Amino acid sequence: MPAENKQAIIIFSRLPIGQETKTRLADLLNENQREKLHVMMWSDIFSEIMKLSDNINIFLYCTGSGNINNYKNFIPENFILRQQSGLNLGEKMKNAMQEIFNSGYNRVVLIGSDIPSLRHENIKRAFDSLNHSDVVIGSSKDGGYWLIGMRKFIPEVFNISESKWGNSSVLDSTVMKLNDSGISYKFADTLQDLDTPDDIKIFMSQAHNQDRKTYKYLSQELITILLNKKRLSESDAQMLFRSEEH
Repeated sequence: MPAENKQAIIIFSRLPIGQETKTRLADLLNENQREKLHVMMWSDIFSEIMKLSDNINIFLYCTGSGNINNYKNFIPENFILRQQSGLNLGEKMKNAMQEIFNSGYNRVVLIGSDIPSLRHENIKRAFDSLNHSDVVIGSSKDGGYWLIGMRKFIPEVFNISESKWGNSSVLDSTVMKLNDSGISYKFADTLQDLDTPDDIKIFMSQAHNQDRKTYKYLSQELITILLNKKRLSESDAQMLFRSEEH
């Protein structure tokens, strides 16, 4: 679709390569399991984003050692594929935002790819917030953020210390930057990343996630592994098995 549609979503993701994705789960899941988990999260997120595709163009920016064309079977045809560029996460996001704004868009929202509980309404509300502020930011429960959106390109949003990216202070550092720069902002919905065994436990305990492919994959194949690895107690495992039966 041409850039006359002024709204765009950027999805930031690694390629689903087992040895490179979800590495904080490496002591829990093997490479094949992490790769499959990544594909299931893609499926959940892509299906929700596609519900917005009539009015919003969608860009998938990937990084990883593989060729993105080898994964097209998992990616909707109308997604525009790009390669991430930059030395760190902040620079990569800044470069992607600049590229899309330079293409003529005036509302751009960037999200991560490890939020399988995402619903398209979360994204719609974020875009609505841009009617009233320059920036919208969706916090995640680990101290980072899963969404950043703008109605004009504001590079200083990403100009925080390189050491802050990927740790629990990135949200606070970003909000401080916004306040210091006098940039108007609103918060979007808070969502849960899926990065650690504890994140899996929380995700699986929430009934509203039961329609997610990620949930079904984990409940069918990985609960026993979590139990055997002693990441879940017997009572937790029984609760999850019972919820899967209903």
